[in-house]
Amino acid sequence: MESKKTETCQHGEIPSVLPIVPTIDVVVFPHMVVPLLILDEKIIKGVELALNGSKKILLLAARQQAEDYHGPIGIHDLHKVGTVGTIMRVMNLPEGGIKILTQGICKGVVEEIIAEGELLQAHIKVVEKLVVDRQEVDKQLHNLLPVIERVSSAGRVFSPDFQAILSQIEDPERVADFILSHLSLNVTQAQALLEQDSLHKLLEGIALNLTGELEINNVQEAIRSNTRDSINKSQREYYLREQLKAIQKELGEDSDNELDDIKNKIHSLPMSDEARSEAQKQMKRLEKISPESMEAAVIRTHLEWLVAMPWGVLTKDMLDIMHAKNILDEHHFGLDEIKERILDFLSMRALKDDCHTPILCLVGPPGVGKTSLAQAIADSLGRKNFRISLGGVYDESEIRGHRRTYVGAMPGRFVQAIKRSGSSNPVIIIDEIDKIGASNRGDPSAALLEVLDPEQNSTFYDNYLGVHYDFSKVMFIATANDLAAIPGPLRDRMEIIQLSGYTHEEKFEIAHRHLVPKAISNSGLGNHGFAVTDDIIHEIIEGYTRESGVRELSRLIQKLCAKFARAYVENHSEIHFEKDHLVEYLGPRRIPIEILMKKSKIGVTNGLAWTMYGGEILQVEAALAPGCGKLLLTGQLGDVMKESAQAAMTYAKAHADLFGIDQKMFTSSDLHIHLPAGAIPKDGPSAGIALLSSILSVFTKRAINGDYAMTGELNLQGSVLPIGGLKEKILAAKQYGLSHVILPRLNEKDLVGMDKIHAGLDLIFVDSVEEVLQHVLLPQG
Repeated sequence: MESKKTETCQHGEIPSVLPIVPTIDVVVFPHMVVPLLILDEKIIKGVELALNGSKKILLLAARQQAEDYHGPIGIHDLHKVGTVGTIMRVMNLPEGGIKILTQGICKGVVEEIIAEGELLQAHIKVVEKLVVDRQEVDKQLHNLLPVIERVSSAGRVFSPDFQAILSQIEDPERVADFILSHLSLNVTQAQALLEQDSLHKLLEGIALNLTGELEINNVQEAIRSNTRDSINKSQREYYLREQLKAIQKELGEDSDNELDDIKNKIHSLPMSDEARSEAQKQMKRLEKISPESMEAAVIRTHLEWLVAMPWGVLTKDMLDIMHAKNILDEHHFGLDEIKERILDFLSMRALKDDCHTPILCLVGPPGVGKTSLAQAIADSLGRKNFRISLGGVYDESEIRGHRRTYVGAMPGRFVQAIKRSGSSNPVIIIDEIDKIGASNRGDPSAALLEVLDPEQNSTFYDNYLGVHYDFSKVMFIATANDLAAIPGPLRDRMEIIQLSGYTHEEKFEIAHRHLVPKAISNSGLGNHGFAVTDDIIHEIIEGYTRESGVRELSRLIQKLCAKFARAYVENHSEIHFEKDHLVEYLGPRRIPIEILMKKSKIGVTNGLAWTMYGGEILQVEAALAPGCGKLLLTGQLGDVMKESAQAAMTYAKAHADLFGIDQKMFTSSDLHIHLPAGAIPKDGPSAGIALLSSILSVFTKRAINGDYAMTGELNLQGSVLPIGGLKEKILAAKQYGLSHVILPRLNEKDLVGMDKIHAGLDLIFVDSVEEVLQHVLLPQG
């Protein structure tokens, strides 16, 4: 029940204890009429109590909570100063709760909140009148009316008939309450005004708020005036962007700061005159178009690429010859020729800073260390390096860059390499240059001609940058497996350095110095007793690998590490590898001892072949069968090798008397020549003397000495012509254990510097077929 104690005001008696109705997001002032939705049962019971009595309630505003708070409102969240209101109307809602219409009467101050039972009430003290200094209040109202007029004319806060109603109110306090009911205030601002104890301070707060509204209006008017002249009325989107610009300018958040940075870089970077002119032209275009358009994004990205290039940034070369030599020796064993070439270049560089930078092409079979050697060269020079793989590249734009008109356009790979390396003189490693292709999108190998030509690459033009860039200080090192696959004009621009396969001794040293320590480090076996003896390494080289490089050798050593690691983790035991038990860990010996290859047979000759993977022994087999003189060729032979077989057959027919062959045999028998491994294509002229040896062997029934291997091109006069891939072929003979190798005499000059390779071999140089046959045709058994 309501308390019997009451306080008297101009609106009648007000009980000293009133039910509390909290208000969310709104502060009710005296004389303000507001609708309120009530769902809480305690508050509804308080309203019902008021309806049965004085119809008076206390409206208390709740404090503003954090945005992420969604919990209930407690007593401590209610302000202590509120407004006494009278209930004008109540409406029950079908889904529960009530809606009331209440009007503020006067201000009330909470002395104590009572939350007993099912009601929420408060002891209050009514504040009927504010302290009024009439002279000061009249002066404030006089100054406030012009501000109200300016705000009203803007049409932002007050309704059109606001001033007409205001002019009819004479009580200053009613004037203040009327203005407050029309202001857009948050809870904190409104509560501060409600709590004012004097009319002077209340009017001062109202004036401050109205001045703020007027300032907002002035700023918005300034924004409209700044953008009005540049607005295209048919483009609403453009208008909104211009307004956004003006707003950012007023807030001091100019979006052109990034463009200013690009402008500063254009003026400060040591760019070429052409690049600076292009950048300034693009900057002027960018400033004239909408920053949100697609064209602006394209231009901005282009400018960012231009200023990101390392204009004038050069890495200083380390010209200490001994330091460079030590780095090269630490990274690679052998490869003396390439090491000498790099040291020669460094010596010239020490004498002349702008000397010619070589463009090297390292050619050799896989696994011999071409790419890692190129990286070691960069380390020895002290330059940054970047690797570009051209294997499978078919688009010319990958080299020259895309034109900016295309979606997703980017500079070419070489410009990207320069930017990412952060230097204008890095070492760029062009990997797999022989695997580059051509398509309907252009020929990338033709585009490389400009990059790799020392006379042209100082003015290399990238389609995306749109300016020339100096590549003359870049050191290019290309790698390839097959020199013949590189187009002639491109090959002519590079200094070719052949990297042949490794000998058994070189493989052993590489394994001992590099592969085993690396495998131990990669497997985490540094302190666990793992060891590989020299006998094990020799056995792996002889019995499990016959490659030119050392990749498979590295994998097998890593496999032993894995076996050791598993035994250590599972059983806490160590494996002591022995040569006789190696099959338990690596499987059966992959390369059997070549007894059959060394066996002398009729019609079987050991030829030497060169492939992009190194040298190989190619056995040529010939057999006679009754027939009519046909020549059958099998084994996936190419056109050149077929022609070599026909030339050998013609020579045999022409010189049949010399070897005691009956001419009738050429017409009464079919000759079948076969090269095993029929699934592998074979071609080239260097098997000429091997083909002839097999042909004469079957016709004379004399066996071919299996200790000999041979290579050489044959002409119809019986001369032995020079061949290529000499080093690889000698290595193949050595790997297969053949002690005698027949070579064309014209290749004798190519053996300079190969003393270590052919050590232990009997090299026989011949000029004619007769000399070959004297060595390999054994007497009739």
